[in-house]
Amino acid sequence: MATLVPPGAPAGAAPAGTVTANLFLRNFTLPAGGPAVEEELSFFLSSDRPGWADEVTISVDTASVAAVADVEVEPAQPEVTCRTTGPVTRCTVPGPQQVLKLPETGSFSLFTIPSVTMRLTAKPGSVPGDAGTLTVTAKADDGPATTENARVRIGAGVNLTAIDPRPRTVAPGGSVALRPQVRNTGSRDVEGLVLTLAGAALADTDFGNCAYEDDGGAVCTFDATLAAGRTYQTSQPFTVRIPSDAAAGSEARTDAQWLTLAEWQDWEDSLGGPSTGRQGAGPDLDLIEVPSARAAQVPQADTDADDNGSSSTVTVTGRRRADVVAVGAMVTGRPGEARRIEVGLVNRGPGTLRYPPFGNNLPFVFVTMPPGLSVLRADARCSALFAEDPPGPPPSAAAGGSGSGPLEYACTPQSLRLRPGQRLTFAFTVQPGRAAADAEGAVEVLMDDVAAIDRKPANNRAAIALRLGGQGGGLPVTGTTAATIAAEGLGLLLTGATVLAALRRRRRP
Repeated sequence: MATLVPPGAPAGAAPAGTVTANLFLRNFTLPAGGPAVEEELSFFLSSDRPGWADEVTISVDTASVAAVADVEVEPAQPEVTCRTTGPVTRCTVPGPQQVLKLPETGSFSLFTIPSVTMRLTAKPGSVPGDAGTLTVTAKADDGPATTENARVRIGAGVNLTAIDPRPRTVAPGGSVALRPQVRNTGSRDVEGLVLTLAGAALADTDFGNCAYEDDGGAVCTFDATLAAGRTYQTSQPFTVRIPSDAAAGSEARTDAQWLTLAEWQDWEDSLGGPSTGRQGAGPDLDLIEVPSARAAQVPQADTDADDNGSSSTVTVTGRRRADVVAVGAMVTGRPGEARRIEVGLVNRGPGTLRYPPFGNNLPFVFVTMPPGLSVLRADARCSALFAEDPPGPPPSAAAGGSGSGPLEYACTPQSLRLRPGQRLTFAFTVQPGRAAADAEGAVEVLMDDVAAIDRKPANNRAAIALRLGGQGGGLPVTGTTAATIAAEGLGLLLTGATVLAALRRRRRP
């Protein structure tokens, strides 16, 4: 899963060398009478210096929630072991586990692998409004324990189902009006709900009951009643506008998710309070066919969250696709001399690449250095593959390869606007080893649905040539002169975790 670490968290206030186990635990509203809600627990380790931990212990204490819910705890990975004693289940995650040194300011995102799975079920006889507390602690080796508490409450079971819209097409410069739809497929009226929208930029709305995020998403709250068996849609559309220079084949996707008021409150509380987005100043957005509106009197929980989301896809038509061409480099000179090279891609047009809002416009650049060439400094938007910083953990039976092969990196920007003739490049400072010989590496550009967006995929690979004995520095293999795009932020093949993404975690009966 993707984990977003907000600014300043975890703080660097821990004693020098102390390893902190960081985990996220959300609140829960369980439907009375079932089904079970499944949740995965993951962690990451941080300190004021990078390193490795021998093992991590995750403990789940159900003592204060046992009166209202049953909680099953089991390993999410084969190497994890769990043992239950009374109300506490302790799970051991064997090492080595990497310890990260986090930036002191700003936010960043990373991917974590689930270690423990919990299944929470409302206890027979529990009624809406009953509540308890679930406690989870985590620690690395003999370090301090991190404790997180989750409110677990019982709600009346309801069932919201998002209606999947048909795919749309639009010419460059055009727009598409989206009106998300939802059906109450349960037998009980749904009293109040929340719609979250994420993805393609939404323009020209200012609804008073919606909060607008900087990334173009929105969160809208409806004080309305959805009658059982009826379908509803927003009274006004959300508009997706397509730039006039958009490349043909570009896809803009908007994700919609419907939640009960109680479930949205669970997420808000877990993430530190209400959204900080701009509150709309215009008239409220309504849901069509709502005869009356009243606030929910008891918490409600969706009995089937797998069908609460829908995606609207808008594809740009026309013939103006982009041509993505890989840009390699030539490294010349003598062994031991440092050289700076820039590799990446150039867009030969005629379409412009934009991310966001077009998900299939984002390039992933994979760089394989020639054997014998070391990297002294890599671009901040690149992540080393099969090479570790800090140095790798002690050898073990589970260890992988020797790591002695060529250095490999994955590079991507966080956002992009690449017009015809412009380049996106990533800088490396490299140094041939004393025993290095002439060799070649490669730059390869991959894109989601490359056939739709790139008119000549055959030129998406270029060489990085190491030629010893020559003079000069790193030279580009592809020579089209163009402005270099300074892409923003830290990519590292990671995406910021949004509430919407987190909400897509599965519940299973």
